[in-house]
Amino acid sequence: MSGGEPRRARRQAQLDWPRVATDLPGPKSAELLARLDAVATAPLTDHDEVPFVEDLKVGSLIRDVDGNVFADHVSAWGATPYGASCPEIISALVAAQQRYGMEITDYIPNRPAIELASRLISIAPYGISRFSPSPTGTLAVETGVKLARESTGRPMILTFLGQYHGEGTYLTASASTDLSEVTSHSSQYTSGLIFAPYPNSFRAPFHHGPGPYDDTMYVDFLEEWLLVHQVEPEQIAGVLIEPILAEGGILIPSGGFWRRLTSLCGRWGWKLILDEVQTGMGRSGTIFAGERWDLHPDIVLLGKGFAAGGAPIAAVLGTEDVMAASDVHGGGTFAWTPPACAGALAGIEKLLEHRTLANVAEIERVANAELLPLVDEIPEVGDVRVAGAFIGIEFVVDKQSIRPAPAFHRAVHQAALRRGVVGITQWGKWVYRLQPALTMPIPLFAWSCRAVADAIREVARKPPQEAPSLIERRPPAGGTRRR
Repeated sequence: MSGGEPRRARRQAQLDWPRVATDLPGPKSAELLARLDAVATAPLTDHDEVPFVEDLKVGSLIRDVDGNVFADHVSAWGATPYGASCPEIISALVAAQQRYGMEITDYIPNRPAIELASRLISIAPYGISRFSPSPTGTLAVETGVKLARESTGRPMILTFLGQYHGEGTYLTASASTDLSEVTSHSSQYTSGLIFAPYPNSFRAPFHHGPGPYDDTMYVDFLEEWLLVHQVEPEQIAGVLIEPILAEGGILIPSGGFWRRLTSLCGRWGWKLILDEVQTGMGRSGTIFAGERWDLHPDIVLLGKGFAAGGAPIAAVLGTEDVMAASDVHGGGTFAWTPPACAGALAGIEKLLEHRTLANVAEIERVANAELLPLVDEIPEVGDVRVAGAFIGIEFVVDKQSIRPAPAFHRAVHQAALRRGVVGITQWGKWVYRLQPALTMPIPLFAWSCRAVADAIREVARKPPQEAPSLIERRPPAGGTRRR
């Protein structure tokens, strides 16, 4: 056992199981949050979604400053797919930091970056042979768009409503986001993008009530309307799409949709740009989510989990045709620093261990077993969607209208917090998400699912009143948001 493992075990013993013994926020958290509110920008002063201050995190458990312990289904949303302070990742990162420091890899080549690039290409989807470094997923998306336009000489990008590609000025100004308020006060509505609805088999435009719907109808809309009335196919450089819609509610397209879309790409010369910033690196049950449908993208975008819990890092992958002779620069001062590369490389090796993806498969099985029955049990549970360690529960006012139920969603999140589970929510949304570490122990994950199910049952006994429409929804009392 390494020297770090006994320390980790001692820390783990301090966080044996979720428990909440105070109101939320507890008194110490309330005091610290008040200090934060006095100096922070307005969006950081909303504490409805996370009403505590973190004190210690070990593996998949978080302890707040008041001693409450929560099962963590949030950190893997960012860049800790193996839980907090994974020893293999941290050891590799620290060793590289001591050996190389914060080098500018764009200018001075170094061994960690070269080794990471080679290993990444070795596991990349079929046809991918080149990489470009990037510091963040947001900048990776912008680089991918530039590459598609450069390699085709065409101006337009086809993308889909409800996706989230980061919050750089260009992206929030021109691209659809998961909620319209993301673009508030920054929307310039830059030209060059065309939008179709993201495929959804549960609810569909111009249809009332729940599916299942054949989601190839979204390709029908593209072929019969957009390409006829808005843009010629020869103007489109590429298709920017998340293989699974993340922020927009864990929507999982069908194989039929992908066959139709990729056929259009081949026919018209569109570059397929897969935004795998959230879906990739094991999150969806395979190394890349596109593997679920045997997709052969021209460009792949990586971030978040690619860092493996180490230092920030992102990447753009592409084919020879797209990247071998490209003049597009996607790096920067903090792109692929040696410590970040060492941590990401250790993360790839951990992902390739059999037990990692086997654990993700078990997470998917348990989630389906524990949560899917809620669709038949609870009137307000419209749908449950699971892909690997991506779990979404969609709440509706009733099964007939399937009108979204954001107030119900918020109440479930609060009830789950009181039980010791912190999941992913956001004001105005109606899909509750659990994104556990790929390595979360299965007993803890199963307990979390049951705790969330009990929270849903509690709220269903007295459902909260919903706003007249999604446009007229109001944030929690005391919030700083616009509506």
